[in-house]
Amino acid sequence: MTQVDMQSSEQEEDLRLLRESARTLFDRAGGSGRSRKLRDAGGEFDPDMVRELAEAGVFGVAVPEEQGGLGMGLAAGGVIAEEVGRVIAPEPVVATIGLGLGLLRRLCPEHPKLEQLIGGEASLAVAWQERGPGGAPAVATCRYADGKLTGGKAWVVGAAETQGFLVVAEADGGPVLVLAEASADGLVTTRRAQADGSSLGELSFSGTPAAELACGAAVQGALSEAVADATALAAAELVGLSQRAFEITLDYIKTREQFDKPIGSFQVIQHRAVDLNVMCEVAQAAVREVLMRMDGETDASIRARLASRAKARAVTAARKVTRDAIQLHGAVGYTDEFDIGLYLNRALVLSAWLGDDVYHRRIWLDAREEEGVAQ
Repeated sequence: MTQVDMQSSEQEEDLRLLRESARTLFDRAGGSGRSRKLRDAGGEFDPDMVRELAEAGVFGVAVPEEQGGLGMGLAAGGVIAEEVGRVIAPEPVVATIGLGLGLLRRLCPEHPKLEQLIGGEASLAVAWQERGPGGAPAVATCRYADGKLTGGKAWVVGAAETQGFLVVAEADGGPVLVLAEASADGLVTTRRAQADGSSLGELSFSGTPAAELACGAAVQGALSEAVADATALAAAELVGLSQRAFEITLDYIKTREQFDKPIGSFQVIQHRAVDLNVMCEVAQAAVREVLMRMDGETDASIRARLASRAKARAVTAARKVTRDAIQLHGAVGYTDEFDIGLYLNRALVLSAWLGDDVYHRRIWLDAREEEGVAQ
């Protein structure tokens, strides 16, 4: 066995142990049933669960060791994201690992918020998108001047329960990353409900005080990298969700009887189940490969293209698996008491976040066309 093979084997073992640890943690907390209870109680997520995840080192998996993390890379983040998807955990794990920590570790690794975010002592939501008449505007309108923010931000994950916001705004010298407290004067947060019971935040700033963390071209570069990370991790979450939805459906068709036989004994149902299983396996393999490649890739454009490839594949699989799962459950699949509906709703929300399959497939194909022209 070569040294490379030994390193690969050791990495696989580390990821396996991480997966088992995360699955045990989520199962002990209540699995998918916990998500239902939080939704019914009108809550976004459980702060105590965030602290437990932090104590287990979940948030620091992709942060380098010299910055206080575990230094296991994006592939380890993908392991966590898959387990989050399996239990449709409402905590903003992917948004924290990919966006929040992705920005801080690249732009201001010495800032105390980095350590606090890894340790679960603080919660920060990233506000970088804006809403225009036809979607996102061509030019950002959120401004930062004289230590204050004006304008607005849209589609902010985790806005309802956060202690502060990492805001990407425009200043006279170019883009800036600033920190605004959730209780700051002049900040109004509006919640927009989503299909799975979670919400996205719409922020309005009116002379809101904020502290500058970074400025210049590096901000835009770090944001692009962080969005690519979050996109690939969202794909991993969809993979975990798809696999669990398939497992739930497989258990159901083995026990649901029609004409005095389990419906899983009918050949047409067996063929559909095999197709869904293959789709899950292919999506998982594709996304895990992308995460591994992104860990070793330094070219930002290639990393973004890989992330798009992963998200397109994962969204296609998740939509197909969850919709077919509802059909295979029959009429009861449309009732709220069966968990399979929770998986469909979460798949719809997560598929749209950071771009759906059509959007990312177009990015991937355009990049391939540009490569062909260049050659």
